[in-house]
Amino acid sequence: MGLSEIEQILARLSTDEGLRGRFVDDPFALGRELGLSAAESRQLRREAAARFDSFAASSRERRLVEMGKLLPLTRRVLGNRFAAHFKRYVSTHKPGGIERLFGDAIGFAGYLEKSLRGERVGSGWTLELLRYERARLKAADPKRRLVAAFFRHDISRLVRSVARREEQPEVVRRVTVALWMRSKRHGPVRYAAFSAPRLFGGRK
Repeated sequence: MGLSEIEQILARLSTDEGLRGRFVDDPFALGRELGLSAAESRQLRREAAARFDSFAASSRERRLVEMGKLLPLTRRVLGNRFAAHFKRYVSTHKPGGIERLFGDAIGFAGYLEKSLRGERVGSGWTLELLRYERARLKAADPKRRLVAAFFRHDISRLVRSVARREEQPEVVRRVTVALWMRSKRHGPVRYAAFSAPRLFGGRK
């Protein structure tokens, strides 16, 4: 395929929002569909990035929106810091494509947990929420039959209060184990949480 064909595809990308979205998600898959070789797909990606400044930005924005949907409680608690950490994350981690979205979110959650611990920010219940959402994403894999996570707080109460946007999250210090279970692979997920007696009867 020559330069004229590349130009034709670029023209289509500039006017076809659906095609452009697919290109942003996975340029090589779309390139194969359009009959491009790997080298031609790389050339198309370079040309698109040079011609349309919005391509790189829109790709990051789309990933950020998707991460926010998969980690909604963490995003709500961190506010603008969520986007700031994600910007640093994408600078060193390539997107996995829409079919690997959950893996991308799990990777970002692990990166975010490490970053927050290093900053000594959110070392309490904020990290508990993040770990809860990361475990829930792992449990979404239909091949997994059991995912277990341990928490220092009553995670069910905490999750409910943050999801309801309560002014003061219900933070009760109580060792809890949460389980996501399937009776068989690809079966429906069952969730259960078991808490020990409240430690010292207090909130923290």
